[in-house]
Amino acid sequence: MAATTRLSWRDGVSAGPRADGSFRVEGPTARLTFRATAGPAVAALRRLEPPGEDEGVLADSVLESGGLGALSRWYFHLQRLACRGLLVRSVVADGRRLATLVPTSPSFRLEPSGLWVAPDRPLQLCRFAYLRREGGMLVLESPRSHARVLFDDPRAVALLGALAGPVTPAELPGRSTTLPGDAAAPLLLLLAVAGMLQEAGPEAEPVALRAWEFHDLLFHARSRKGRTDAPSGATYRPEVALDPAPAFRPVVEAETVELFRPDLDRLEADDPPLARVVEARRSIREYGDRPLSARQLGEFLFRVARAKAVHEVVLDTPRGPIPVEVAPRPYPSGGSLYELEFYLAVQACDGLEPGLYHHDPRHHRLGRRRGRTEDVGLLIRDAAASASIPDGRVQVVVILAARPRRLAWKYASIAYALTLKHVGVAYQNMYLAATAMGLAPCGLGGGDSDLFARAAGVDYEDEASVGEFLLGSRP
Repeated sequence: MAATTRLSWRDGVSAGPRADGSFRVEGPTARLTFRATAGPAVAALRRLEPPGEDEGVLADSVLESGGLGALSRWYFHLQRLACRGLLVRSVVADGRRLATLVPTSPSFRLEPSGLWVAPDRPLQLCRFAYLRREGGMLVLESPRSHARVLFDDPRAVALLGALAGPVTPAELPGRSTTLPGDAAAPLLLLLAVAGMLQEAGPEAEPVALRAWEFHDLLFHARSRKGRTDAPSGATYRPEVALDPAPAFRPVVEAETVELFRPDLDRLEADDPPLARVVEARRSIREYGDRPLSARQLGEFLFRVARAKAVHEVVLDTPRGPIPVEVAPRPYPSGGSLYELEFYLAVQACDGLEPGLYHHDPRHHRLGRRRGRTEDVGLLIRDAAASASIPDGRVQVVVILAARPRRLAWKYASIAYALTLKHVGVAYQNMYLAATAMGLAPCGLGGGDSDLFARAAGVDYEDEASVGEFLLGSRP
């Protein structure tokens, strides 16, 4: 049996006639109603109940019953259904479905955009395409695409291996021998329509696209609306039933250091104006011969990281009302959830022993987790290398670590993006506080999360470092 392309309703879509003679198609996120006057189209739509109907057979039936005008309207209706996520397209061979294209965006188009599949034109898999498991099925996705491809039959996955390097459509059947002989061409067209192919050659990509690394574009596309149909925002993620993590991580440090608490009225009276602080703010990588003091460190953390209050709110969620403990800090945080923890790798600070400390925001004190171990020394050395300064000059490295569960129980798709936004506003707060205090601040662009987890004795997935910041006395 020859390989064919078949159209059908997407899972979760219902379709049928109404009392007034119209035909309604309704899915989880959209619905369309076709008037009774759209006779040829409605007759074809009735044949889209899974497993669907051959795309060419449907087009022929519309043409025969309504002529070219009806056929043109039919393709228009198909596009409307597809971009609303109501319609899927599958390749079927030997009575088995090989792969299915599922639109994920209103910008999806049923025809390949800017890519013509010619027999002698070398193509290859887009470098942004990736294969992953979802449930019991393999899924091909790309941050450049407005659709995803589900592989219903393992034989079809072999086609991706053949497309790793340049190959023409004419050569493809010989390189994917597990497929039925005539299935390669419709599968290739399915991948082209899904946006998973590109022309072969280093100059084939647009200049703007060459600026993106794979993981950056993927993160951008999956944490923003527009190219995914995944839930986003404050969904409370009913599918995973996570409970909110407490506002404060458990205090496990036996050795604690009480920190200085400045007088806020005095700070308001004596601090330089905000405009002056903003103008004076800059990264400083040179330090005074005398390091900053424990008193200065206490004031700095009081300004930027303390919990100003603690209270409980009750949130309405798909699972019912859930009580959540919140503890506002001096910087903003999505949902007032504050998933960031402040750690300090101390090398030189008057009144404080070297080592790794955790800041307890509730009681404004430090808990000593480690002494000056080898791993703590490596954290300091890594921060110094990031700032291009000798590691012996570093005084304090502030390490921001995130507790993902604090955000992930509420926010779908955007939880980690929110964390990075929070790191940014925490950096700005630290810059402004350090500038107002006459200290030397410097935000860093990267760090070693595995090293931090080892040095702090925390789980990499449960509490991950996401930012580093140098702090010291001014020269």
